[in-house]
Amino acid sequence: MYFGETHTALDDKGRLAIPVQFRRIMQTLDHDTWFITRGYDNALLLYHKEAWEALLDEQVPPPTLDPHIVDFRRFFVGGAAKGKLDRQGRILIPQYLRAYAGIDREGVLQGVEDHLELWSNTGWHAFHERRMPDYKEMAAELFGNYRSRPAQQSEERSDVER
Repeated sequence: MYFGETHTALDDKGRLAIPVQFRRIMQTLDHDTWFITRGYDNALLLYHKEAWEALLDEQVPPPTLDPHIVDFRRFFVGGAAKGKLDRQGRILIPQYLRAYAGIDREGVLQGVEDHLELWSNTGWHAFHERRMPDYKEMAAELFGNYRSRPAQQSEERSDVER
C-alpha cells in the first residue's frame, strides 16, 4: 500500500524521480509498469499495471455510444501513458500530462493506497487550502456514518431476537 507525501522533481527530460519510500514498495510488490493519466483538480494519477487493469475492468464504464461515457473514456483512458521505472528509479511523464498538471520542475507525490498522485506544488497547495476547512466535515460524514451503521444493525437484530 502506498501512503505519504513527498516533494520531488522532474529532470529536463520530464522524468520523475520516485522517492526511495515509494521505490521500496514498488520493488517489493514488483510494480515496475505504471499507467499515468489525468485526475481531478489537475493532478496526475499513477496506477501500477494490476491496479490499472482492475480499475478498467471494475470501475470505468465499458465502451458505449453514451456521449458522457465516451467523453470520460477519452479523457481518462485515451489520455493515459504507460511507463516503466528506469535504473535510477525515474519514470517519464509525457509533456501533455505535465502541461495538464502544470508541472515544470517540482511536484508533490502522494501515496493514496493503490495509486500515486502527482501534483504541481502550486496545484497541491491551492487544493489543500481550498479543501482543508472541509476536512473535519468530510471525516465526520465518512466515519460518523460508517460507525453508526453497525450499531443500528445490532439494535435491529436485538429487536428481532426479542
